[in-house]
Amino acid sequence: MLTKEQYNILDAIASGRVEPGTSLSHFVDYCDNAIGGDPQPLIDAGYIDAGHYVNGLTEKGKKAVAERHESQQKN
Repeated sequence: MLTKEQYNILDAIASGRVEPGTSLSHFVDYCDNAIGGDPQPLIDAGYIDAGHYVNGLTEKGKKAVAERHESQQKN
C-alpha cells in the first residue's frame, strides 16, 4: 500500500508538474521540498521509470494512479 506522499509523487509525474527529462537530483529535491517524500522507493519498486533522468511512470505507476483516482471518485 502506497502512502499519500507516494501517491502525490506519482501524481506530480502524471499531471506533468515533473516533466520527462527532469534530472533525478532535481526530482528528488522537488519531492523533498514540495511534497515531503522520497521518490527512490517508488523508483526501486518499479513505479517510476528513471535513471539519470525521470522518464515518466511505468505501467505499474500508471495503474496505481488510475486506481487511486477511481477510489477517490467513489468516495
